[in-house]
Amino acid sequence: MLFLAAGTLGCIATTGRTFSEFLARRSWPVAQGHVTDVRVRSYTGPSSKDHVPHYFVEYEVRFIVPAEQCLTGTTFVIEGEPPLCEGIARTRTTDSQRLANSWFERHRFNPAVGVLHDPNGPGIKIVGEPADLVYPWKEIYLMSGWMIFFGTLFIITQRRLQYLKTLPEEYDSSPPPRSQPRADDLTDMKLS
Repeated sequence: MLFLAAGTLGCIATTGRTFSEFLARRSWPVAQGHVTDVRVRSYTGPSSKDHVPHYFVEYEVRFIVPAEQCLTGTTFVIEGEPPLCEGIARTRTTDSQRLANSWFERHRFNPAVGVLHDPNGPGIKIVGEPADLVYPWKEIYLMSGWMIFFGTLFIITQRRLQYLKTLPEEYDSSPPPRSQPRADDLTDMKLS
């Protein structure tokens, strides 16, 4: 039951992250912009058990929106040009440096991008990113497998408990003793 509860909490967290990403990609306004810098970043986990480096890519982007819609905190004004809003879009994390480097190459030589910007906060995302880059598939599969395994185990346990409750109190699972020995039974000769 404890494992099922832990899995439920994990599923809720993963579903929340996935749904918020999906909702942002469907409802945030899009602005035209360009990538000004790309960096692969890494960190190690906060605990001593998590000593594996984790990688993600930061895309520094500038995009054109009215000044009152720029909630990232940084605006560039170039004479004769509309103001440019600047922000940082981040990919999800991965344990593979090679995968992070492939994400790095996606916008390195093609700086013109569509930028999703949060109308109520500083969040930004790049338009048209593939689903394997955006959604946490590893966590989705892990939590799905966890819930299927422990949910099945829970159902089997509950059915077994229901069956055991139907048995009489004096039920003995050992076979009844035989009263008559058969011809092929071994006999104790008691030679001592």
